[in-house]
Formats: sequence, structure tokens, C-alpha cells
Amino acid sequence: MCGILGYVGHRLDNAALNRAIQSMRHRGPDGSGSFRDDAAGVGLGHARLSIIDLGTGAQPLFSEDHDIALVCNGEIYDFERIRNDLSAKGHTFRTGSDSEVIIHLYQEYGDAFVEHLRGEFAFLLYDSAGQKLVAVRDRFGIKPLFFHATTGNYLFASEAKAIFATGVVKPRIDVLAIRDYFCGVIPDSIFEGIAIVPPGCMMTVDLKTKSHRIEPYWDLYLPRDAELVSERSVPEHAAAVRTAFDEAVRLRLRADVPVGVYLSGGIDSAIVAATAARHFPGRVKVFNIEFPGDHAWNEYQVAKNMAEKIGAEFHSVRCDSDTLLQNMVDCLWITELPFANFHGVGKYLLSRLAREHVTVVLTGEGSDELFLGYVCFQENKGGMSHHIADRLKRQPVRSARKLQYVIDALGFMPMPEHSETLAPARLRFLARMFGRGVRSRLSETHPVDMLKRRIDRKQTDGNSHARQVQYYWIKSMLAPYLLCMLGDRAEMGHSIEGRTPFLDHHLFELTRTIPDGVKIHDGIEKHVLREAFRDDLTNELYHRAKWPYSAPPMRIQMGQNPILDALLNKYLSKKSIELAGIFSYTAVRSMLAIARWLPFEVEVVRNTHSALLLILTVQILDDLFVQNFEASYETYRRSVTLPELEPAHA
Repeated sequence: MCGILGYVGHRLDNAALNRAIQSMRHRGPDGSGSFRDDAAGVGLGHARLSIIDLGTGAQPLFSEDHDIALVCNGEIYDFERIRNDLSAKGHTFRTGSDSEVIIHLYQEYGDAFVEHLRGEFAFLLYDSAGQKLVAVRDRFGIKPLFFHATTGNYLFASEAKAIFATGVVKPRIDVLAIRDYFCGVIPDSIFEGIAIVPPGCMMTVDLKTKSHRIEPYWDLYLPRDAELVSERSVPEHAAAVRTAFDEAVRLRLRADVPVGVYLSGGIDSAIVAATAARHFPGRVKVFNIEFPGDHAWNEYQVAKNMAEKIGAEFHSVRCDSDTLLQNMVDCLWITELPFANFHGVGKYLLSRLAREHVTVVLTGEGSDELFLGYVCFQENKGGMSHHIADRLKRQPVRSARKLQYVIDALGFMPMPEHSETLAPARLRFLARMFGRGVRSRLSETHPVDMLKRRIDRKQTDGNSHARQVQYYWIKSMLAPYLLCMLGDRAEMGHSIEGRTPFLDHHLFELTRTIPDGVKIHDGIEKHVLREAFRDDLTNELYHRAKWPYSAPPMRIQMGQNPILDALLNKYLSKKSIELAGIFSYTAVRSMLAIARWLPFEVEVVRNTHSALLLILTVQILDDLFVQNFEASYETYRRSVTLPELEPAHA
């Protein structure tokens, strides 16, 4: 895992290139490298976290004739087999790095080379002879790759801050992205002019024409019911899942540094840990986060029981509200995304604990998406489609007609909540929440526009409700939120490489052929997965209902906590809000009054607290990136000394 950087057209000197690389030191503390072709106006940079081939794997990597240069973030699995196949075809390798196979695959297969890659990756490949730069992101978007494009000029980086650190682009908050966030549509970036290479896509920059194209090399393709005729029994499906997952885990244990597993109180991470333990030489290390004082959110004991069953070495860290608040600003610098809960801060702190023991962790992300683990996948559980219809009926006729626009645009309503978060009344409320100077911009786009770009109706029209929502979730929630904030960014903030065996695309190709009724059986989610690993789980976990990893909710109000009071006084003051120019101080003050004086148990009040946290984190991001980027850069480049974490009780 690393941080990568690249440019086309811009004339960056070594100082600017190194400055950008230094902004991602947390992604690659073990070394750095760069390459410039000044005649072509192309450059590459790399911040290295050493995982495989610690001695000779420094990047950029080059072809034998130096016509091709590469910087890669991530891991290519099964690279030894690929390497042997290519060696037999006459290719000569100069390092033991897994990434080097990318260069030789490109030489052998041209643009079709990406089809041969298995893993989690984002990379930039410069072909000087072909006069092009190729930017590729893995199939599910596990690894990020942002870019900024103007006529003939391009900047690429693993994080937006590296683009800003070049000095070419000034950070500005995109109010439309913030508006979308409030509507439950997670943007790829909250900064104006910063886009992302979509998952499963290859972006090619033609140096001759100074133009680019983005093309998918892979998509989900979720079969229709008629294509899912299976004569396999549930035990046969379960055996196939177990075999495929076993291989995915085994491949991801390959490293020249210590490897561990994140273990919560759910079956996904437990299955990862149990499978890793079977292949691991010695006791596998597992890492857990404890939220004391709130039994509903604390999975410590469930995880500890599972660790004991598989003989794992158990480590846990205790995070109370003070700890979460103390680390919020640092987490925002790392993630570059606002949030309405503290889940990301919790994962950020869990990664800090893990870094004291390992460099690589295996995680459970992707299981719910593959095996239909969320309630929203179940049309009948809770009456999902009827629930949407009921919400539409409760809307005024005019609003219901406009909400029908969402269904017409996408072919379905992705989530019941969207019938409210995308409702005209909600958009009118949000308009009042934003400052007068930006309100006129809110009508430039509709939040559903982002969903339209992400959802290919050829994939969803005529499909089952479960697979329609599955496609939406993978495209619109998994990559921009779960894999970004809770995955890559929270992990790399402490130089941890996260690996996601459930998102092995060979496993996905298997699971997409399993009928919905095998994944959800008698209202029990992930049925086939539970059966595949029944003997590996504690009895408690096998019977436990889906409970996603979550940090406890927090009241965002004055007088609740001195650390929170200081944050509110600094970032939600009249001066700060007017300086940022994003929100209306009058609206924020009214929301603070509601949060302070009305009971938290009321749903609208809880939603107000979440909205206030989102506003607070946007304000902090504006302060870090827009108002004080130079100071922030210097502070975090030198590394922040964080408060001591309290170990969880034994």
C-alpha cells in the first residue's frame, strides 16, 4: 500500500513533486521516489509502504527499455503465477515486487492487460512510446485515485491533499457535493474540480491530443431471475463459497511484514479471522474496538469469545466520547470527507492500535454487498416496497410527482429513506440551511444526477429488487463511503494496508450466480455464508442478527462535553460560519437550540444532531483545507502526536 501521484501537461519541479509526495507520508512512510519526463510534461511520484520485496521493490518501476514507468498503490495477488507465465513468454523481471507484473502484462496484452489483474489496486502507467498515461482503479474501488483535469493538463493522486500540495489547484468546498451528502448521496469528493477514476475503469490520457477517455473494463453484471436457475443445494452452494473464500484469504496473507485481522462482533470479520487462523503460522493477531458504557454498541465480549474459539491473540482498544472527539480533526484531515457519525473515527483509532503490531490487516468489508446482508435488500422484511409506497402517499401530490422523478430516472427507489431525503420539502429545507451566497447554486443539479451517473440501467432494469439495490449499494455506498472512509483512509492514516477478501472478484463471480433465496432464507440474511462457516463461528455469532460496525451516537450540543464545546465554539461561531460562506448562521443557531432543549429520543431531534455533526465536520474541513491549507500541511507532514489511547480491559 502506498500513495501515488502523477501529472500530465503541468511543469512541476522537484520541489512541487516532493511536496505532494510528502503530503501522503502516512500512506508511505518507508520511502519515496519520483520520475519526470520534462520533454513530454509527465511526472510520477510514489510514497512507499513496504509490504512485499522490501529490498528491491521501490517505485517507480520501469520496463527493461525504460519506455514504461509505473507507480502502484495496492497489491496484485497470485503474482507469482503471472510472473512465471510471463517469464515463459520471454519477459525478464528485475525485482520481486508484485507490481512489476503490471508492466509486463501491459507489454504482452495491451489495454486488455487489466483483465489479468487480481487484487486491490490503483496505478498510473506512463507509456512514453505510445504517448499516453493510463490510470486504472480496481473493480470495486477499494483503492482511491483522484484527478483534476483542465484543458490538456492533469493531476492524479491517491488523496486530494496531494493535488493541492502541488500548488497548482487551490482547495474549495463544493456546496453541491455537501448538499448531496445531506440527501444521503455520498459524493466522490467534496472539493471543486476533484474527480475520481470510477471503480472498474481505465482512464487514458492521450499526450498527442491532450484529451482523455474513461472506459469500464469490468462491471458487476447481476443476472436476472431467469438466468439464476440452479440445481445446487444450499450445502453445495455453501461448499463452493467456502472453497472460493478460503483461496481469497490465503492469497491475502502473502506479505513480508506482520499480518492481522480486524474483528468486530459480526460474522463477516469472524469468518475472515477464522479462515486466516487456519492458514496462519502461529496465532493470528486480531484487533477490536470497545465503546464502553453502552452495551448496545459494545461488541467487545462477542469478539473476545470468537478470538478464544480460534486461538487468536486478541487486542482491543477502548474509545469513549472524549477519545473520539480528540481525534476527530485529525481523522478529517486524513479522510477528506465530512461525517454524520463517528464510525470513521473509531476505525481510524482501531488502525492506530493495529499499527503497533502489524502492517497489514484483513477486513470484512464487502460481505453484506455480496451476500445481501442489509435489511434494504429484503423486499418483504419490513415491507420495503410497500414502505416506499406509503411514504410517497404521505407526500403532497406535487412532491410525490417530483419523487416519481427519482424512480423514473433510476428505474427504482434505491432506499426507502430516499423518498424523504430526496423529497422537495427536504431540498427546500436544505436551501435555507445554506448561506445566501451559495443558495442560487443549489438548483444547478439534483442529487439524483450523481446516482444516474453511477447506475447503469441496463444492469438494473427488469432485475429483482434485491439485485437492483445490491447494484446501487455497491456503486454508490461501498466505494465512496465504506471502502473510502471506513476502509482505505482510516487504515492508511496509520500506515496500515487493508485487504478485503470478500471483494475478491473471483468470489464475486461465484456469488452473483447464487439465487437470492439461498442468500436470504426465511428472513435470515447471508444464509449461505452462515452455513458455509457454521462450524467456525461461535454459537452466539451464528445466530446473531446483522449488526453493522457502528460507533455510538453523540449529542452535538453545548454543555455536553468540554472538548465538544471547544469545537462548537471554534467552528460554529458566527465568524467561522461567515468566513466559510457555506451555511447560514441563523439556521445553525436554530438547530443548536433544538439539539440542546428537545429530547434526544425524538427522531427529528436525533436527525438534527446528525446534521449538526455533518455541518461541524464540513466547517472543520473548510478550516483545514480552504482557510489554512499551508499550516495544516506543515502540521501533518511532521506527524501529529496524538493523545495516548486507553487499552481495553483484559
